[in-house]
Amino acid sequence: MAVMEKEKRLAQLLALMSALNFSVILYYALVPWITTRRICASFSGYDFLAFARQIPPRPWIVPLLAIGQYFVLCVLSYAKLKWITEKFMHRLFVCFLELLLCAGIIISLGFYYSGIALVVLSDLVHYVRNSFYRLCFIAALVFMFAFGQYEVIFPFARGIAFNAYLSYYNPVVKGILSGAESFMASMNILLFTVYMILLFTGQRAENTRIKKLNDKLNQANERLRDYAVNMENMTEMRERNRLAREIHDTLGHTLTGIIMGADAALVVFDALPGEAKKRIELIAQTARDGLNDVRRSINALRPDAIEKNSLDEALKTMFSNFHLTTSAQIHYTQNAGELRFASDEEDTIYRIVQEGMTNAVRHGHATEISITITRNENMLTIYVDDNGVGCPSVSEGFGLRHMKERLDMLGGLLVCGNREGKDGSRGFYLLANFPVREREGMHSD
Repeated sequence: MAVMEKEKRLAQLLALMSALNFSVILYYALVPWITTRRICASFSGYDFLAFARQIPPRPWIVPLLAIGQYFVLCVLSYAKLKWITEKFMHRLFVCFLELLLCAGIIISLGFYYSGIALVVLSDLVHYVRNSFYRLCFIAALVFMFAFGQYEVIFPFARGIAFNAYLSYYNPVVKGILSGAESFMASMNILLFTVYMILLFTGQRAENTRIKKLNDKLNQANERLRDYAVNMENMTEMRERNRLAREIHDTLGHTLTGIIMGADAALVVFDALPGEAKKRIELIAQTARDGLNDVRRSINALRPDAIEKNSLDEALKTMFSNFHLTTSAQIHYTQNAGELRFASDEEDTIYRIVQEGMTNAVRHGHATEISITITRNENMLTIYVDDNGVGCPSVSEGFGLRHMKERLDMLGGLLVCGNREGKDGSRGFYLLANFPVREREGMHSD
């Protein structure tokens, strides 16, 4: 907003300078013309020529050339503001043309007035962006202003001095005309000074503003770099935790099944070789499935069982395989309706049930495991308990920590501990719940 206001003030000052210089050009063009006509009308041309010692040009030539060139200069100055071009050579050509018109006006006026150079200088200093060419134009226009005056080039001038025309009038008229001349020249210099002060103070303020913006930008870039580094570290840590969770859950479940199956195969190896063979084949299949799941985990893919089947079918298949490899009885109750959720929610359900069964057999030596899944509106609850020996002191290992991390990402909670039944039975329980998101086209039961 401040920049626009400054540009508006500069444009107003330049327009005022242009109007003033038009008046000055009219003054220097019309005074010789009118004076020449009055001299001719009074038949005093001989005395005037004796005083001037020069033959004046035709009276109409000076106004025609000076005013015509000034009109072209004003049109060019206005047009270049409307005709915005970024091509360097086009802008340079316009500036050279203004420079030539300025010189032409000074020459047409007989070097009576060189203040027009200040108007062109004000315009070009604001328009030219290249520092070298701006300096060249400033030097050329300052030279025109300083040396484009009749008094300076008098030894080389061939025209009539302006004072020769003023000498025709009586002292009163001559004083009025000289005063008007001095006033307009002084006003032109004053307006030029104000214009340059406003221009350079505005540029200084703009440079200060740009410097502050650059400082803020550098600070923002620095914060962004820090943020990027932190995000990279967080992403790396998150990926490590994801891999740790997936590999722990997959390998823990698989290895538990392999160990329990191998122990069972050893027990019946001599008495029932056929049964032992079946158990060994099942162990091999469990190992292959586990290896496949590890590979999929590394590639950030879902467990193969969920990928190929629905969650309910994947859970039932896991229960069947777990029973075959560990001989543990699985009691499964599902009161949550159709188990169709978002992929991350299904993965969490599958992994929590898997980890709960694995811990029950590996740490609690359980032979029976009960799994219940219920849903109350959008809150899903998973309850896993067993008949094992429980845990003297519950400490948060990899399994529990990874389950909590999964639930935290879904806004859920995990509660676990030892269980004592009314019939004196003991065991361990695990309770997990989290809010499920409503899937498009599905509603809560």
